[in-house]
Amino acid sequence: MKKKIIDVFKEPFTNRENVTILIIGGVITLFPVFNFISLGYLGTKLKKSIQQDKTPVKWDENIKGLFITGLFLFIILISYLLIPFLLMFLGGSLMLTLSGGKILSLFYFRGQILNLLGIITLLIALYFLPFTVCVYLEEGGDINMAFKLQKIMEKIFLVVKEYTIIYLIIIGLLIISVAIIFLFMNWIAGLLLSGFIFFYDGLVITGILSKIFPRKAVTISLL
Repeated sequence: MKKKIIDVFKEPFTNRENVTILIIGGVITLFPVFNFISLGYLGTKLKKSIQQDKTPVKWDENIKGLFITGLFLFIILISYLLIPFLLMFLGGSLMLTLSGGKILSLFYFRGQILNLLGIITLLIALYFLPFTVCVYLEEGGDINMAFKLQKIMEKIFLVVKEYTIIYLIIIGLLIISVAIIFLFMNWIAGLLLSGFIFFYDGLVITGILSKIFPRKAVTISLL
Protein backbone atom coordinates (compact mmCIF):
# COMPACT_ATOMS: atom_id res chain seq x y z
CA MET A 1 0.00 0.00 0.00
CA LYS A 2 2.85 2.36 0.88
CA LYS A 3 4.44 1.96 -2.55
CA LYS A 4 1.10 2.55 -4.30
CA ILE A 5 0.60 5.80 -2.40
CA ILE A 6 4.14 6.99 -3.20
CA ASP A 7 3.61 6.17 -6.87
CA VAL A 8 0.39 8.23 -6.90
CA PHE A 9 2.26 11.27 -5.56
CA LYS A 10 4.89 10.88 -8.29
CA GLU A 11 2.51 10.14 -11.17
CA PRO A 12 1.74 13.76 -12.22
CA PHE A 13 5.47 14.21 -12.97
CA THR A 14 6.30 10.82 -14.51
CA ASN A 15 6.10 11.90 -18.17
CA ARG A 16 5.46 14.89 -20.42
CA GLU A 17 1.80 14.02 -20.94
CA ASN A 18 1.08 13.97 -17.20
CA VAL A 19 2.96 17.25 -16.69
CA THR A 20 0.91 18.82 -19.50
CA ILE A 21 -2.30 17.64 -17.81
CA LEU A 22 -1.12 19.21 -14.54
CA ILE A 23 -0.32 22.53 -16.24
CA ILE A 24 -3.63 22.71 -18.12
CA GLY A 25 -5.62 21.73 -15.04
CA GLY A 26 -3.70 24.19 -12.87
CA VAL A 27 -4.38 27.09 -15.24
CA ILE A 28 -8.10 26.29 -15.55
CA THR A 29 -8.44 25.88 -11.77
CA LEU A 30 -7.32 29.50 -11.31
CA PHE A 31 -10.51 30.87 -12.90
CA PRO A 32 -13.87 30.77 -11.10
CA VAL A 33 -16.65 28.85 -12.89
CA PHE A 34 -14.15 27.57 -15.47
CA ASN A 35 -12.61 25.52 -12.65
CA PHE A 36 -15.70 23.30 -12.82
CA ILE A 37 -14.04 21.90 -15.96
CA SER A 38 -10.90 20.87 -14.06
CA LEU A 39 -13.05 19.41 -11.26
CA GLY A 40 -15.03 17.54 -13.91
CA TYR A 41 -11.79 16.22 -15.38
CA LEU A 42 -10.82 14.77 -12.01
CA GLY A 43 -14.28 13.29 -11.55
CA THR A 44 -14.26 11.73 -15.01
CA LYS A 45 -10.78 10.32 -14.43
CA LEU A 46 -11.92 8.77 -11.15
CA LYS A 47 -15.07 7.37 -12.76
CA LYS A 48 -13.04 5.70 -15.51
CA SER A 49 -10.73 4.18 -12.88
CA ILE A 50 -13.72 2.82 -10.95
CA GLN A 51 -15.09 1.32 -14.17
CA GLN A 52 -11.60 0.01 -15.03
CA ASP A 53 -11.74 1.98 -18.25
CA LYS A 54 -8.13 2.63 -19.24
CA THR A 55 -8.89 5.21 -21.95
CA PRO A 56 -7.42 8.62 -21.06
CA VAL A 57 -9.56 11.66 -20.30
CA LYS A 58 -8.96 14.44 -22.82
CA TRP A 59 -9.60 18.11 -22.16
CA ASP A 60 -10.95 18.89 -25.62
CA GLU A 61 -13.09 15.77 -25.97
CA ASN A 62 -16.23 16.97 -24.19
CA ILE A 63 -15.84 20.33 -22.45
CA LYS A 64 -19.57 20.56 -21.73
CA GLY A 65 -19.59 17.09 -20.15
CA LEU A 66 -16.59 17.94 -17.96
CA PHE A 67 -18.22 21.20 -16.88
CA ILE A 68 -21.51 19.49 -15.92
CA THR A 69 -19.68 16.74 -14.04
CA GLY A 70 -17.65 19.36 -12.17
CA LEU A 71 -20.77 21.39 -11.37
CA PHE A 72 -22.54 18.42 -9.80
CA LEU A 73 -19.41 17.46 -7.85
CA PHE A 74 -19.22 21.04 -6.58
CA ILE A 75 -22.86 20.85 -5.45
CA ILE A 76 -22.10 17.65 -3.53
CA LEU A 77 -19.01 19.18 -1.89
CA ILE A 78 -20.90 22.32 -0.87
CA SER A 79 -23.81 20.27 0.49
CA TYR A 80 -21.47 18.39 2.84
CA LEU A 81 -19.36 21.39 3.85
CA LEU A 82 -22.07 24.04 4.20
CA ILE A 83 -23.00 23.33 7.83
CA PRO A 84 -19.38 23.17 9.12
CA PHE A 85 -18.48 26.43 7.36
CA LEU A 86 -21.68 28.10 8.55
CA LEU A 87 -20.94 27.10 12.16
CA MET A 88 -17.39 28.46 11.92
CA PHE A 89 -18.61 31.66 10.27
CA LEU A 90 -21.15 32.23 13.05
CA GLY A 91 -18.52 31.41 15.67
CA GLY A 92 -16.11 33.91 14.16
CA SER A 93 -18.81 36.57 14.04
CA LEU A 94 -19.63 36.09 17.72
CA MET A 95 -15.97 36.22 18.73
CA LEU A 96 -14.96 39.22 16.62
CA THR A 97 -18.11 41.33 16.63
CA LEU A 98 -20.58 40.69 19.40
CA SER A 99 -17.98 39.93 22.07
CA GLY A 100 -16.33 43.32 21.56
CA GLY A 101 -12.93 41.61 21.74
CA LYS A 102 -13.47 40.55 25.37
CA ILE A 103 -12.15 37.03 25.95
CA LEU A 104 -14.33 36.55 29.04
CA SER A 105 -17.44 37.62 27.18
CA LEU A 106 -20.34 35.14 26.94
CA PHE A 107 -20.47 35.79 23.19
CA TYR A 108 -16.77 34.92 22.88
CA PHE A 109 -17.37 31.64 24.72
CA ARG A 110 -20.34 30.83 22.49
CA GLY A 111 -18.23 31.62 19.45
CA GLN A 112 -15.56 29.18 20.63
CA ILE A 113 -18.20 26.46 21.05
CA LEU A 114 -19.53 27.07 17.54
CA ASN A 115 -16.00 26.99 16.12
CA LEU A 116 -15.33 23.68 17.88
CA LEU A 117 -18.59 22.22 16.54
CA GLY A 118 -17.68 23.53 13.10
CA ILE A 119 -14.27 21.83 13.15
CA ILE A 120 -15.77 18.54 14.39
CA THR A 121 -18.51 18.51 11.74
CA LEU A 122 -15.94 19.49 9.09
CA LEU A 123 -13.73 16.51 9.95
CA ILE A 124 -16.77 14.21 9.88
CA ALA A 125 -17.91 15.60 6.52
CA LEU A 126 -14.42 15.23 5.06
CA TYR A 127 -14.31 11.63 6.27
CA PHE A 128 -17.39 10.69 4.23
CA LEU A 129 -16.71 12.86 1.18
CA PRO A 130 -14.11 10.73 -0.67
CA PHE A 131 -16.31 7.64 -0.95
CA THR A 132 -19.39 9.82 -1.34
CA VAL A 133 -17.91 11.06 -4.61
CA CYS A 134 -16.90 7.52 -5.60
CA VAL A 135 -20.39 6.12 -4.97
CA TYR A 136 -21.96 9.00 -6.89
CA LEU A 137 -19.72 8.35 -9.88
CA GLU A 138 -20.11 4.57 -9.70
CA GLU A 139 -23.90 4.90 -9.75
CA GLY A 140 -23.84 6.78 -13.05
CA GLY A 141 -24.07 10.31 -11.69
CA ASP A 142 -27.27 9.85 -9.66
CA ILE A 143 -26.93 12.72 -7.21
CA ASN A 144 -29.33 11.08 -4.75
CA MET A 145 -26.68 8.37 -4.19
CA ALA A 146 -24.33 11.02 -2.79
CA PHE A 147 -26.60 11.28 0.25
CA LYS A 148 -27.22 7.55 0.83
CA LEU A 149 -25.09 7.35 3.97
CA GLN A 150 -25.84 3.67 4.50
CA LYS A 151 -24.47 2.81 1.06
CA ILE A 152 -21.41 5.01 1.60
CA MET A 153 -20.72 3.49 5.04
CA GLU A 154 -21.00 -0.03 3.61
CA LYS A 155 -18.24 0.83 1.13
CA ILE A 156 -16.10 2.38 3.87
CA PHE A 157 -16.44 -0.64 6.18
CA LEU A 158 -15.17 -2.92 3.41
CA VAL A 159 -11.76 -1.19 3.59
CA VAL A 160 -12.10 0.81 6.81
CA LYS A 161 -8.42 0.52 7.85
CA GLU A 162 -7.06 1.58 4.47
CA TYR A 163 -9.74 4.24 4.10
CA THR A 164 -8.91 5.84 7.44
CA ILE A 165 -5.21 5.95 6.51
CA ILE A 166 -6.11 7.56 3.17
CA TYR A 167 -8.37 10.06 4.96
CA LEU A 168 -5.50 11.16 7.20
CA ILE A 169 -3.20 11.46 4.17
CA ILE A 170 -5.77 13.62 2.36
CA ILE A 171 -6.24 15.88 5.40
CA GLY A 172 -2.46 16.25 5.75
CA LEU A 173 -2.06 16.98 2.04
CA LEU A 174 -4.70 19.72 2.13
CA ILE A 175 -3.28 21.29 5.30
CA ILE A 176 0.21 21.39 3.78
CA SER A 177 -1.15 22.92 0.56
CA VAL A 178 -3.05 25.64 2.41
CA ALA A 179 0.02 26.37 4.55
CA ILE A 180 2.24 26.66 1.46
CA ILE A 181 -0.17 29.06 -0.23
CA PHE A 182 -1.08 31.30 2.69
CA LEU A 183 1.89 31.09 5.06
CA PHE A 184 5.01 30.66 2.93
CA MET A 185 4.18 32.85 -0.09
CA ASN A 186 3.13 36.42 -0.71
CA TRP A 187 -0.44 36.83 -1.93
CA ILE A 188 0.51 37.17 -5.62
CA ALA A 189 2.63 34.00 -5.74
CA GLY A 190 0.06 32.15 -3.63
CA LEU A 191 -2.74 33.16 -5.98
CA LEU A 192 -0.84 32.19 -9.14
CA LEU A 193 0.30 28.83 -7.79
CA SER A 194 -2.89 27.88 -5.94
CA GLY A 195 -4.54 26.43 -9.04
CA PHE A 196 -1.58 24.14 -9.74
CA ILE A 197 -1.25 23.07 -6.11
CA PHE A 198 -4.94 22.24 -5.66
CA PHE A 199 -5.19 20.49 -9.02
CA TYR A 200 -2.14 18.42 -8.08
CA ASP A 201 -3.89 17.57 -4.81
CA GLY A 202 -6.93 16.52 -6.84
CA LEU A 203 -4.85 14.24 -9.05
CA VAL A 204 -3.26 12.62 -6.00
CA ILE A 205 -6.59 12.16 -4.19
CA THR A 206 -8.19 10.75 -7.35
CA GLY A 207 -5.30 8.33 -7.82
CA ILE A 208 -5.39 7.12 -4.22
CA LEU A 209 -9.17 6.59 -4.22
CA SER A 210 -8.98 4.60 -7.44
CA LYS A 211 -6.60 2.20 -5.67
CA ILE A 212 -8.81 1.41 -2.65
CA PHE A 213 -12.43 1.94 -3.68
CA PRO A 214 -14.22 -1.45 -3.58
CA ARG A 215 -15.93 -1.66 -6.95
CA LYS A 216 -19.12 -3.62 -7.49
CA ALA A 217 -18.60 -7.38 -7.36
CA VAL A 218 -14.91 -6.83 -6.56
CA THR A 219 -13.19 -7.68 -3.28
CA ILE A 220 -10.17 -5.53 -2.45
CA SER A 221 -7.55 -6.31 0.16
CA LEU A 222 -4.45 -4.23 0.72
CA LEU A 223 -3.37 -5.98 3.91
